[in-house]
Amino acid sequence: MGILQTMRLTAVFFLSATVLLAGCSNFPELDDAISPAARKAGYPTLVPISQIIAGAADVQISPQTVSSLKTRAASLKSRASRLRNPVIDRQTRARLRAAIKRHR
Repeated sequence: MGILQTMRLTAVFFLSATVLLAGCSNFPELDDAISPAARKAGYPTLVPISQIIAGAADVQISPQTVSSLKTRAASLKSRASRLRNPVIDRQTRARLRAAIKRHR
């Protein structure tokens, strides 16, 4: 028997053992997951879609919101640009590399 065939048989054995062991566990009681207060609660009232849409229409993007978002986007782009720059300047990097070479 080759090593690959042995590995396959081992994998099948462990998979089968796992499935069999999982079948021996107790299934959780889902009826107990609902609290008595939730069982006694009434059915939620349904709201017409027109009321939901009317509430959503009140929340609109104003020119002030657009301006604020553009300012924030520009600020984030500027910050990202600064973060792309090297943390250590060239002189310090050269000095550190020289020190590393000396200690090797």
